[in-house]
Amino acid sequence: MLSSAWGFWGRHRRKILFSLGVAGVGYAAYRLYETHQRKLVRVEQRAQEERAADELIKNQLQTHFENVQRISDTTTLPFAMHYLRSRIMEELDISHLTERLLQGKGESSALTPKEKYDTWENIKILSFTRTVCSIWAMTMLSLYVRVQVTILGRHLYLDFARVTDGAQLQEESDAFSKNGHKDFLATADYLATYGINALITKMQHAATEILKE
Repeated sequence: MLSSAWGFWGRHRRKILFSLGVAGVGYAAYRLYETHQRKLVRVEQRAQEERAADELIKNQLQTHFENVQRISDTTTLPFAMHYLRSRIMEELDISHLTERLLQGKGESSALTPKEKYDTWENIKILSFTRTVCSIWAMTMLSLYVRVQVTILGRHLYLDFARVTDGAQLQEESDAFSKNGHKDFLATADYLATYGINALITKMQHAATEILKE
């Protein structure tokens, strides 16, 4: 029996070794393919998780900024617009001119034609200046406030997310915090508080040149 086995081995040794080699290579190739497939599955799963996380963050950001803009449109912007409008009406008040015309209708204090003409010219120039200033200033203020609350909204989102998203968000948030939320929001009043007089002066000068031509 043993001699027969050795005889079989001697006659078919090369074939047996070759078959074993082929089987070994095949098994190794199968294991390599299986490992590669598992890696591909993990990579695909990770990619799907990242896409899902990105989509979630995108939706959260969109919802966050929509809420911020809605708050701005209902609180910050109306208040800033009201203050700006009151400043323009205060600086370009024409009530004293209209009262002068009304008072001038009396016989004892009648205005001369030259005085009436000058008064009407002043009313025309001030009214035109007020209209142009209102359109320009309110458009710029609306744009500025929207950009401002978007920047602040991004900071607030980073401030909320930095706990889970690492040191980079922490650094960005801290860098912005040095300026202060209050001071940053207060810049919306710069135009109405400090810049409106210069704007009115330039607009009134331009209106005077155009309307008196």
